[in-house]
Parts: sequence; structure tokens; C-alpha cells
Amino acid sequence: MKIRFAIFSQITALLFVLVSLAACSSDQSQSNANEAALPHNMEQSGNMTEAESSELAAAQGKEATLVDAATLVSSIKTDTSALLVVSFWKTNCLKCIELQQALQALQNKSGERKLRLLSVNLDDESMTKGVNLVLRKAGIAAEVVQIKANDGKWRNEISGGWKGNLPALFIKTKDGIKQFHTRDLTKEELGAMLEPLLL
Repeated sequence: MKIRFAIFSQITALLFVLVSLAACSSDQSQSNANEAALPHNMEQSGNMTEAESSELAAAQGKEATLVDAATLVSSIKTDTSALLVVSFWKTNCLKCIELQQALQALQNKSGERKLRLLSVNLDDESMTKGVNLVLRKAGIAAEVVQIKANDGKWRNEISGGWKGNLPALFIKTKDGIKQFHTRDLTKEELGAMLEPLLL
């Protein structure tokens, strides 16, 4: 009886070890798959290649500042810049990032006094590290904020009926003229839209 119990215990222990190893292997496979899906290992910055690390270290771009939605909306409403352009984006929206770069080029050309560019990231705040790496890779040097505890209720304060589709652009002049766009804009369209407002 004791021998049977000992054999049963050994078999149980062996099965436990095999199940544990299989689970670890599955977790590792999923981790590798997740890591491969992240561009330039955004969330795994410690695993970046030496070349990627050097490129990021040399890149220009500010880090995002976490703000609550009420503070953001108040800042936009009370802004008195000659021309305020607020660009809303996420890291998985390539068109948004291209728009950011085009706006950055326009601000570099016209100067910050004529054009205040505010970049608003809508990713979950747990993505801050990835957001900052995208900014540095894209060379965004404008002011960048990331909304914390983003429940989306604030969107009607920007434009009634906005469902959060991206890219989205809010424009306000010091004279109170406001525009809101939620479509892809080429560099030419962007220039034609903003340059007359910079005069």
C-alpha cells in the first residue's frame, strides 16, 4: 500500500512539473508574440538593439505630460495664441503621426509665436513609455500632453458629436474662429488651410 502511494505521489509530482513547464512555455511564446508586434519593442525598451537605442537617444522630441481632461479643455478654451492647432492622435494611427510631423514642420517654419501646436495623445496612460518613444522617433518637439483617466466624455467640449475618430484637428484663432476636422489631410491641404490664418 505504501509503495502504491509513493508511486502515485511521484506520478502526481511529475505531472505537476510537466504542466508547469508547458504553461511557462506558452506564456513565453505569447510574450515573444506580443513583443514582436510592438514597433521597435516600444514596451520592451531594454531589449532594443544598440542601433535603435542610439537612434532614440539622438532623436529630438518632448515627452508627454499627463493631464486630466478638464485641465486640457480649460487650457484650450482660454488660450490666446495667434493660432492654436490641437492635434489628437494615438500611437497606432500612422496618419496621425504623419499629420503631427507636417504640423511640426509648419510650426518650425512659421515660429511658435505665430502658431502654437498642442499634441494630445489619446492612448491609455499605461502606454506613456511607448508614446514617448514614438514622439522621439517622429521628432515631435511641440508641447505634448496625454489625457489621464480618459473616459471620452470631454470630447463634446471640443466638438459636439465627435465620436473619437482620428486623426482629429482643432483649430482656433485669437479672433475666436474655430474649425474641427476628422479626416486625412495632405501636407498641401494642411498648408492651404493654415497658412492664410498665419498672416
